[in-house]
Amino acid sequence: MIKQSFALEESGDHRLEIVWEKLYKNGVVSIDGQEIGVLPDQKTLYQGLEYDLPDGSMLSFRLVKQLTSTEFHVLRDGKPLPGSTSDPQIRLANAYTTVYIIAGFNLLLGLVSVLLNIQFLQQLGIGFSSILFGLLFLALGYLVQRKSSLALIVAVVVFVINDFANFIYTAAQGHGLSNGGLVIMIGLLVPMFQGFGAIEALKRKI
Repeated sequence: MIKQSFALEESGDHRLEIVWEKLYKNGVVSIDGQEIGVLPDQKTLYQGLEYDLPDGSMLSFRLVKQLTSTEFHVLRDGKPLPGSTSDPQIRLANAYTTVYIIAGFNLLLGLVSVLLNIQFLQQLGIGFSSILFGLLFLALGYLVQRKSSLALIVAVVVFVINDFANFIYTAAQGHGLSNGGLVIMIGLLVPMFQGFGAIEALKRKI
């Protein structure tokens, strides 16, 4: 069984609990230990379910397909619950974590290539430029974490340009283009794009 719990408001206790089997089957929704509804299967969740709470507010549950994943949205009166996948704080964290991952990956490969003088990596263009790229994204990640939309724009634009340049360079070296590489690129772009809406939503709260 899979268990998730959420607070109904910021800094509140985790009063909402959802217990279900794998693949979103046979879910049971409880508030303060009292069952208020069920989430029978994926098909129903894609259509969406709503349950009224004793205080008059409404809980909504829905599965939403993204490019590379499926998100489980939990809302109260149309607003994401704290800690749920569509919560702006979570999406912002996903955005800057992605930028940090890109930074760390490039720093690691660049340092390995330079310090160990690995010819294969250097033939792929991985070296000092990768270290500089990683340092840039380290700084951008910090700024995105501080809710800078401009830094996120720069991160997305530089990432896309760099990846396409790498695809072209790799092809010119006689190496085939990898579908897996494109999937990874899209998988990294999705949370960064979602970060824009999260930053705007969080700024409106201030």
